[in-house]
Amino acid sequence: MYQKLIRSSIMVLFAAILLFGFWEMVGVDVSAGKRLADNHCGVCHDLTNNKLHEKGPYLWGVVNRQAGSVGFNYSDAFRNRVSSTPFVWDEAHLDEFLKAPNEFLTGTRMTQTTNKHALAFSGITDRANRKNLIAYLKTLH
Repeated sequence: MYQKLIRSSIMVLFAAILLFGFWEMVGVDVSAGKRLADNHCGVCHDLTNNKLHEKGPYLWGVVNRQAGSVGFNYSDAFRNRVSSTPFVWDEAHLDEFLKAPNEFLTGTRMTQTTNKHALAFSGITDRANRKNLIAYLKTLH
C-alpha cells in the first residue's frame, strides 16, 4: 500500500516537473525580448552582426560566449572578476546578471550610479522579462 502511494506521489511530482518545464518554454516571448533588448541594451551595446563596440561591448553571439573575450576596454572591476573567476555568459549567468548586475559584477561601469551615469543599468526584476530577453539574445548568432 505504501509503495503504491510513494510510486503515485513520485509520478505526480515527475509530471509536475515536466509540466512546469514545458510551460517555462512555452511562455518565452522573443519579440518582447527584442523590445527589452532595444530599450535596455541597445542604448549602449551593438545588437547587430556588425560587432561594433559602442559604450559597451557588442552583444551579437553573447550567449555561451566566454565573458570578457571580445576585446572591449572593460572596467577594472570586470577584468578582475573574469580573471579571478572566469565564466561563460550562459543562460544562468545572464539571468543572474540581468536580475542584479551590480551584485553579480560589482563596480562595473554600466552599473555605476554614484557618478550620475544617466544610462546606468540597475537590472530587470521580472523573471519573465529576463527569460524573454535571454531568448532574444540567443537569436543573435
